[in-house]
Amino acid sequence: MRFVDPPASCPTSCNDGDACTMNVLSGSAAMCNAVCTYPPITACVNGDGCCPMGCMYAADNDCPPPPPTTLDQRLVTVDVTTPAGVASGDSNWRIWALGSLGISPVYTVPFADCGTPVGYTTGSYAAPRARVARLDKDDKLVATYDLGVFIMRGLAAEGDGHWGALLWDYKGADSPMNQMVVRRYDKDANQMFSTALDNSNVGPTDFGIGESRLEFGAGKYSAYYHVHGTNMNYFAYGHEGDQLIHVAAATGAQTNGWTWGCSHSMSELLRFSPAAGITLPICATDCYPGTTGSNFSTDSIGGIYLNNNERKVRDFNAGCNGKVATELGSAAPAAAGWKLVFNGHQNAAVKGQNSYNTSTMNQDIGFVGIANDKTLGPIVWLTNTTGVNEANSSIARWQPSGDATEQYVVGWTSAPTGGTYYLGRVGASGNFLEGPLTIATAKWGRRDDPFRVHLNGDVVWAWFDSAGSTTLKFARLKSGGSAMCSML
Repeated sequence: MRFVDPPASCPTSCNDGDACTMNVLSGSAAMCNAVCTYPPITACVNGDGCCPMGCMYAADNDCPPPPPTTLDQRLVTVDVTTPAGVASGDSNWRIWALGSLGISPVYTVPFADCGTPVGYTTGSYAAPRARVARLDKDDKLVATYDLGVFIMRGLAAEGDGHWGALLWDYKGADSPMNQMVVRRYDKDANQMFSTALDNSNVGPTDFGIGESRLEFGAGKYSAYYHVHGTNMNYFAYGHEGDQLIHVAAATGAQTNGWTWGCSHSMSELLRFSPAAGITLPICATDCYPGTTGSNFSTDSIGGIYLNNNERKVRDFNAGCNGKVATELGSAAPAAAGWKLVFNGHQNAAVKGQNSYNTSTMNQDIGFVGIANDKTLGPIVWLTNTTGVNEANSSIARWQPSGDATEQYVVGWTSAPTGGTYYLGRVGASGNFLEGPLTIATAKWGRRDDPFRVHLNGDVVWAWFDSAGSTTLKFARLKSGGSAMCSML
């Protein structure tokens, strides 16, 4: 007797998971003669994930760029279609005035399988949805996850494929019921736990001031965000500050870093340094702890501080009323400690609510190294442009193949709302190694802390061009490195 396989057992598509082979289906499942073959790719083609033997970067951007290749020639971008339009950003205190952040925050996180989850919010305050677009190692969309009726306020990942989201449970404008939630997921977005963060004395009532950050390190998720005093019996009732809470990845149990950190916290950063073994909170404040006295019209002063008030980076003009002459940009884990970039006014700080004149004073981009023990190096000003208010700075460790120099990619814009975008390379001391170069093919968000280093050393980030857009833009600076991608 002759047995014939049913047509349903025949292949209808072919994929061997190798970017350097073609997936060819021959024959027909209906005739039960379907066959998969996988001939090698030999053509030099951009963006197919394969660098065939004999191809070079100039003809195929999937090949490793040679060491002299400049940043603008290493930069590749892709467009990803998302299921719904991105939400608009808040009107937030920026330099001595309110200004729009344009788009709700976008969070880019390298994943253990060499893919990249990107977190963002769609809809509006009235009907938000927190979402994650998951890209594969070739920057192609493989899944989108709807995390529910929340506003996305942070995203972080563990080395084994678990990841966490900081979700804002928004109940209404300035509502004391607004609450932050940390949720942990497995690689397929199955929820492992949900921890509502303590808001008994303070709460995230709004983000017209400050930001929120989520970082993973040393076995825990750390959430750092702007809060408002909501308990009438609490000393900070009615005032603005920031809160730091840690959540154990294994159990979801929370421990308090502090309930009230930088008073009048205007912008925040949070980064884990493997070299230091700690997660470092950084804040910019328009008032405390630097201000002494209660006559703010003459006594007010702001600044940038590490770990609440453990170390001061520098004083800056401020008014204790939302106005401050600096904004945080980004912090990057360094060979030792961190590197920090920010925008600020270079002149020595002056006290008082009338100390900064937006017509005659400007913002430049500053760089400073922070050691493992939080000792500060000297501030190096990367720009010195009279009459230009540079902003939206970011930084990431850069380890291009063939170049062992300790160096970092830095980026910034010529205006708080965007303008011209610049990229450059700096050494460990902030000295320029390349650029700055004008970048026309990529952007990044306003005060998003966007740059992240992937497993192979590439620097990646994501953005949307405008509120309501369904086109996620993803950028990659190719280092020429390679990585062992986990099979999650």
